[in-house]
Amino acid sequence: MANAPTLGDDLKRLEEIVRRLEDETLELETALQLFDEGVGRLKAAQARLTEAETRVRQVLDDSAAGDGPLRIEPLDG
Repeated sequence: MANAPTLGDDLKRLEEIVRRLEDETLELETALQLFDEGVGRLKAAQARLTEAETRVRQVLDDSAAGDGPLRIEPLDG
């Protein structure tokens, strides 16, 4: 059985898909297939990131239980 793609695999493939979709000579059917694959990979990547964020928050909550609260700040802003 093949291994499931990692977050890195999904991001790399998404970059490839975007480059291909930017090609003005790409046939419509191929573009639609690539777009569909891209949406699936994006959803998978978002799910992995959400799961990772949940795990990080749980670890921080568990760590803060004895030592006082830890601050959680968004990375993007």
